[in-house]
Amino acid sequence: METITRRVTRMGEMPPQKQRDAVTDAQRRAVYFNPATAFMRKLSRVPGSTFAEEADRALAADAPTSVIYCDISDTLEAKTPCTTPHLLARYIAIRAGERIATELVASGVVHYVIRGSGNVRQGDVSIDWQAGDVFILPGGEHAAFEAREGAVLWAVGNEPMLAFEGWQPAPRDRAPIEAIHYPAREIQRQIDLMYSLEKEEGTAARAVIFSSDSQLDGRNILPTLSLAYNTLEPGTMQRAHRHNSVAVTLTIEGGGCYSIVDGERKDWLPWATTITPPCSGHSHHNDGAKRALFLIVQDGGVYTNARATGFEFV
Repeated sequence: METITRRVTRMGEMPPQKQRDAVTDAQRRAVYFNPATAFMRKLSRVPGSTFAEEADRALAADAPTSVIYCDISDTLEAKTPCTTPHLLARYIAIRAGERIATELVASGVVHYVIRGSGNVRQGDVSIDWQAGDVFILPGGEHAAFEAREGAVLWAVGNEPMLAFEGWQPAPRDRAPIEAIHYPAREIQRQIDLMYSLEKEEGTAARAVIFSSDSQLDGRNILPTLSLAYNTLEPGTMQRAHRHNSVAVTLTIEGGGCYSIVDGERKDWLPWATTITPPCSGHSHHNDGAKRALFLIVQDGGVYTNARATGFEFV
């Protein structure tokens, strides 16, 4: 950074400015921009990526016990691994009888069990999980996973959001959530209950939205993150819409399904993770023979709290 040493005629040409006669460290740290240089910052766009190779690696019969990240930090010019500016998705493969541990710098982490069964222990909490279960763990604490049979889990946390601010997870007595378990059979019961009711006019889809006692007012799983188990009947479509939040989606059942995102068709792939970029117009279509099932994590709580969801049908 420099003071002006050459003639400039436009604000956009002016480099960041420092105090000319600074005498204290606090003054030396100060930087001055103008609207043309501060607000016209060019950031890389969030791409509509699909992570199919990562899913295939995790689901391979010979996959070692490992964590496989859906990481596009290079594309987003981020300093830490990320799938979107606020979220990091990954697959966790655990061979039968083996263990893997995590201790993530996140407010909390969503887990979906793609296949297999096992147990996770975090402090004094123990959760037995099996295929189709969803569970949430607070971040910042050691979590030990053990598979009874070969298992693959999908997990999404907000590590990039905390890294952006330089935050650390809150201690347990101030954490936004406790461990939460949504068994597969109860998720199915909630889906059946939802389908027994008439769909409200103006709702985007038939979906089960996950929350907890501590997040009841926000209807979210974390103050900043929402989690929805979406469905789409054969021969139907979800009306085109947009919102300010990004969507990170796991395809659970998607034969014959596709999305149209900003006019581009994107076919669904088994167990793939996909990104729907923020503010993009998108619709979902089921030309298959089965009900589509897809799990969506969004950073929607950020925009809900800011009164800026930007949701609209298009």
